[in-house]
Amino acid sequence: MIQQSLMRRIALIGPLAGERQAAQTSGFPMDPAKMLPIADVVLLVAGNEPGVMLFRYTAHGDFGGDTYHKTPEEALEQASFEYAEALGEWMAVPDDVVDAHAFAVAYAHDRLNGRGGW
Repeated sequence: MIQQSLMRRIALIGPLAGERQAAQTSGFPMDPAKMLPIADVVLLVAGNEPGVMLFRYTAHGDFGGDTYHKTPEEALEQASFEYAEALGEWMAVPDDVVDAHAFAVAYAHDRLNGRGGW
């Protein structure tokens, strides 16, 4: 059973305009081939422990990085900074979903499957 104090939100990522803002990657300049993939969905998870995690995934389940934040507001601001206009509307992960990561990937895959001729 999911604890009521758990906050889980996802948002889809549309096409990025301009340069990639990859805060989860350190050591710039970095060879683009070595960078994590660009995310199709972000997942925000905040629980009973201090801090909030922001996870990034592709619609195919590839891990695109994660960042730690002190508050949900800080995590939302980071997502807005990274994805700007490409960041979709945030929605709650349903309470009956046990694996929010798998849910985020499946949600992105189901909605973005036709994008780019996959």
